[in-house]
Amino acid sequence: MWERQELKERARQGLSQYYGVSILAVIITGLLGGGISTSGGVRFSITKRYNISLDGSGFFGHVPFRLEQIFFFFMVAMITLVLSLAFSVFLSNVVEAGKCRYFTMSTLEGADAGLGELFGCFRSGRYLNTVKVQFLRKLYEALWTMLLILPGIIKHYEYYMVPYLIAEYPDMDSREIFRLSREMMDGNKFDTFILELSFLGWRFLGLLACGVGIFFEIPYEEATYAELYLKLRELRLGIPRWSGEGR
Repeated sequence: MWERQELKERARQGLSQYYGVSILAVIITGLLGGGISTSGGVRFSITKRYNISLDGSGFFGHVPFRLEQIFFFFMVAMITLVLSLAFSVFLSNVVEAGKCRYFTMSTLEGADAGLGELFGCFRSGRYLNTVKVQFLRKLYEALWTMLLILPGIIKHYEYYMVPYLIAEYPDMDSREIFRLSREMMDGNKFDTFILELSFLGWRFLGLLACGVGIFFEIPYEEATYAELYLKLRELRLGIPRWSGEGR
């Protein structure tokens, strides 16, 4: 089996060789995975462009302003929702897999694998399958969570290795990806949960520094999870730590 301290120690040793670049990698993925926000200026520009007066005249005729306002904000909310969903499905989810790829390759090489690995899943032949698998993962987790909270949490850990697997094996069928993740996480879900909890102290210290310190802590977490992936890949799938695949 595996021990938390062993994974963390190996992560620290490897991370020391590319720590500075890993911070930049975390910042980049954080920015690309942050979703879409709207500003107060959007409302002003739209009302001005379409001559929507604040007394309810113009675009909506003599409809009371309250109804016009509700409709306007409903449309803005729907557009924002659609754009946010598209951003998540076609960009953020793919970057998430790229982040897993970056830390896995850097861990294997004991050096910075290059920030280009963050976008490795956008390459021809990788992108569409990555979008599909990552979308299905988030969809399954959401549906199980809607059913009951506990099954949703269990599914989250059951599919924990999906982004690592699709990043390394971009041509693999989605059903096989999910099967392998379940096999790797069988009997390891609770231990992985405890591993995540063990970083709460570091997260708290990072937040104390006006939140900026968290960017210095997250690479340590990501390197540890990459070590976990490689360990379970070896134990459950029989694939040596360095197989030469997925490059």
